Amino acid sequence: MPPVFPSRTAQRDSEAPAGQGRVAATVAVAVLGVFAVYLPINGVAAALNDIAASTAAGTAQLQWVSDAYVLPMAAAILSAGVFGDLHGRRRIFSLGLALTGVGGLVAALAGLLGGGAALPLLWSGQAMSGLGAGLLLPTTLALIAHAVPDADDRGRYIGLWAAGVAAGLAVGPLLSGGILEAGSGAWGWIFVPAATVSFATLTYGHLCLPESKSPEGRRPDWPGQITAALAMVGLIFGVIEGGSRGWTSVYTLASLAVGALALSAFLAVERRAAAPLMDLRLFASPAFATAAFASVVALFATVGFTFLFSLYLGDVHHYSALEIGVRLFLFAGVSAVANVPVGRLMRRVPPLALLSAGLALAAVAAFLFTQVGPGTGFFDLAWRLALFGVSVSLMLTSVTVVSVNAAPWDLAGMASATSTALRQFGGALSPAVLGSVYAGCLAGDGTPTSAFHAALFTVSGLLALGFLGCLVGLVAALRHTPPA
Repeated sequence: MPPVFPSRTAQRDSEAPAGQGRVAATVAVAVLGVFAVYLPINGVAAALNDIAASTAAGTAQLQWVSDAYVLPMAAAILSAGVFGDLHGRRRIFSLGLALTGVGGLVAALAGLLGGGAALPLLWSGQAMSGLGAGLLLPTTLALIAHAVPDADDRGRYIGLWAAGVAAGLAVGPLLSGGILEAGSGAWGWIFVPAATVSFATLTYGHLCLPESKSPEGRRPDWPGQITAALAMVGLIFGVIEGGSRGWTSVYTLASLAVGALALSAFLAVERRAAAPLMDLRLFASPAFATAAFASVVALFATVGFTFLFSLYLGDVHHYSALEIGVRLFLFAGVSAVANVPVGRLMRRVPPLALLSAGLALAAVAAFLFTQVGPGTGFFDLAWRLALFGVSVSLMLTSVTVVSVNAAPWDLAGMASATSTALRQFGGALSPAVLGSVYAGCLAGDGTPTSAFHAALFTVSGLLALGFLGCLVGLVAALRHTPPA
């Protein structure tokens, strides 16, 4: 059977390596970009109580403070890869940063208004930032892939990229908690740091980042882009509505039906497209198919754990926003630090093997959190958080490396966009799914601790399933590896 894509050795030999100075500048800009995007994701959670007090928002309205960011991000990710290949990755990256920064300022302005008028402006700012994040995220990986054509050398740089993701998730709640604890006045100030980083990175990237394109064989696939966006929005919106309105409500069923039909149409369109938005041949690679599944599982578990742990600390331990932020910083901070050695380790250990290890370790860590309770002290939480943080670094770094390296060099934008879209899909689903498990347990006369445990059993089981799937993919990938 002929290979799905040209060999990587031939690709490496045909590409001149970038200079170290350009590689360093590209990686620095990419890391700062993802840091700015992920900074407000967990940071907003720390301010929800303050937003509710200021605007009299209910639970459903507060949920849309986060979901207004997630939906446009998920809808834009696949198209971003095409736009970057056609119009220039630096250009699309810069546009994403500009939208993220302006959206943050709009959300910050909403905090000065107060009352019910603040919510629509806040949602608008979050949606604008989410759209910018969707354009930016896959472009950062494509920039790194272009600057570092050697697949064997790319792992350590993607490790730094993943460290930027983890650092944003770690610093966000700590920074927001500190701003709120300091009594700075309006909660809108929590959006200013991300906007500042966005504009600073935009300036730095414009000065030092070279432009790159891969226009050959690429053109806008509007039927694919429209059906992909509808599928993402329909499925995610349906799950969100299922968690808040019930799984048999008209809104839930209609949204899920639209998402399913759009997904079927997208797959049909992509099979026939001359220049597909997502080349389905990517999934013929066992490594890429395994990474695609693991991408969904990894971010579902990461975002879901953060969501559940925040609820648990507030409902059971009654911690302040800053105290919750400190503990989340420990979790994500360990992940950020571990990403660097994990990236280097990939030169000696197959990334798929590290991905399997990360999923297994995360399943164990999630299970260990089912043993905590109201009397669990800081240090008993700390070592569990550190263990989960190491597992997240293994998962997020290795799954990204596997996804990008499984595609040819000229399809790096498509591969990174597909991987990122699947990750965000998993991350968007987890609060709604796990929130339903948590709320259902409480409705059945369970305690917050038992509800936390029930939801974590779900996370642990899904991670174990991901581990088994990854082992199957690892065996299949080894069988498809041509002899040296």
